[in-house]
Amino acid sequence: MQQVIELFLTDSEKISDDLLNRLLSRLPDAQKAKALKFETHKRRREFIVGRTLLLQALVTYNAFSALPDILEKPSSAPELKGVNDWYLSISHSHQLVCCVLHNSPIGVDIEFKKDITNPIEKSHFFMTAEEVAELELLVSDEAKKHYFYQVWCTKEAIFKALSPAEQNTTSLHTLPYSGVVDGEKRWSIFDTDIENYHLSLAYMGKVERVQLRQIDLLSLI
Repeated sequence: MQQVIELFLTDSEKISDDLLNRLLSRLPDAQKAKALKFETHKRRREFIVGRTLLLQALVTYNAFSALPDILEKPSSAPELKGVNDWYLSISHSHQLVCCVLHNSPIGVDIEFKKDITNPIEKSHFFMTAEEVAELELLVSDEAKKHYFYQVWCTKEAIFKALSPAEQNTTSLHTLPYSGVVDGEKRWSIFDTDIENYHLSLAYMGKVERVQLRQIDLLSLI
């Protein structure tokens, strides 16, 4: 198992249209075709940047004799064709886009921490009664906001790490924020704040560290 998880991260708002088109031209044909189907510039940009980070991750790990084809799924994360022992996850929020590749199930989620008018009321759709009770004990608005996004991102990351079959029978509300399932620690959790964003990573097993790699997309051209 990998001893270090590298998480690739970039700011997509700083990308010019010219650079975006150059990144698009470097994508495999299947990804080019899907990118051009997005009607909004924002979604197209997020997709192109996410797939560019994925390609960079594949090259960085150097675990493949030839880069595997990326299979696009209609409503779930892409998969690597013919590769059963590598897993990937992509997330984006506002201008930040991140991607992670690992040799065991993994999920990443990043969220921009906007102000929440009534965090307790809005927490019921993804928190358990115990988690809501813990939120209610917090005094300051900032502490409530931090806990809200910490739990939300962690549960989203765990959900993304599940197999499609497990996702079909799972809701965020029932997912364990602690990563403990049936009394056993199934998921290891890494989370951090990046300016006004919260990022959570869920993965199986133990690693020495999680390393964030800020990617300058212009340097890839």
